[in-house]
Amino acid sequence: MKVKMHFKYLAILFLSAILNNPVYSLNSNDIPALSSAQKWFSAWEMLSRNIYKLKTYHPVEFVFFDDQFIYSTSVISVPDGEIIEGPSLFNKKFIWKRKEHNGKITLPDKQIVPVGLMSFASPMEGQKSFFVMPLLSFWQTAGVESKEIGIELLVTGVFLHEFSHTQQMQNFGKKMTTYEMNNKFAVNFSDDIVQDYFDKDSVYENKFREEVSLFYNAAVAADRSGFNNLTTQALQIYNARQANYFTENLKILKEIDDFFLTMEGIGQYSMYAWLIHPKGGNIATDIAVKAVRRGGRSWSQEEGLSLFLVLCKLIKPGRFAASMFGNEAVSVIDLIKKYMAARE
Repeated sequence: MKVKMHFKYLAILFLSAILNNPVYSLNSNDIPALSSAQKWFSAWEMLSRNIYKLKTYHPVEFVFFDDQFIYSTSVISVPDGEIIEGPSLFNKKFIWKRKEHNGKITLPDKQIVPVGLMSFASPMEGQKSFFVMPLLSFWQTAGVESKEIGIELLVTGVFLHEFSHTQQMQNFGKKMTTYEMNNKFAVNFSDDIVQDYFDKDSVYENKFREEVSLFYNAAVAADRSGFNNLTTQALQIYNARQANYFTENLKILKEIDDFFLTMEGIGQYSMYAWLIHPKGGNIATDIAVKAVRRGGRSWSQEEGLSLFLVLCKLIKPGRFAASMFGNEAVSVIDLIKKYMAARE
């Protein structure tokens, strides 16, 4: 699922005490929809601890919804709904409330948006963020499917991709805001920006597809020599593409290209890493890659995944995750070049 990230900031408000309201059980027949959210939270816990080896968690306000209700930990999104028992994350209990949405949702930044198929993270003040996503039943009603892995695994993967961004607001989120505020573009500023500039240029796209294909081939190379050769070729085409096309008033696109390849790439890799893990989706690697790529429609996600697959042949995810989810926005391209050079 493609996302556009929002760039508004608002301090998170917490409920200190709620009295005289009915409380529901997560496992009761009242709120079966939230069971899918608990599975998503468990998936992030496994990914964070077992694969990324992360030791920190950045607070998030959650906004989930189905055809009838909004379920949220935000007092902005649900100021006066009924108290319910909802999912916990890393043993942290949240105060969940729900109310009927009547087709519109108030986000924690006070924007009002129509209910629809959307999934995104957005920054707030103090290294916090909010996260918006429909519950499983909404995706099913909308007819979303994955012939490779099925709807439940696909939607869990979407959650992992987008939730990974909530843990990057202190580094990538801040840098993204800087790019948007300090530059003017002929297209909308988003993770699709390079694609939006060049998707009508068949020569550019052919070079891009060749580059991406080489990275994916490198990721499955059977031996070190083949991996090194394919990765080197891909990097050469990558460097030439940026040098030839990102010129004059588009020079800033080199930084932005690296930035979104990294940010979208770690989101895609999060989905992939959980899918193939025995404690996650337990899916074969080739099927997982195909499911995550979704036909390669999104250029930043398509190449981003290939770059992280290459990087993970050089180092384990636990060695770069701290920087991806830390205070500095490190580039996946820079990491690949660094560890390729260390091999020589």
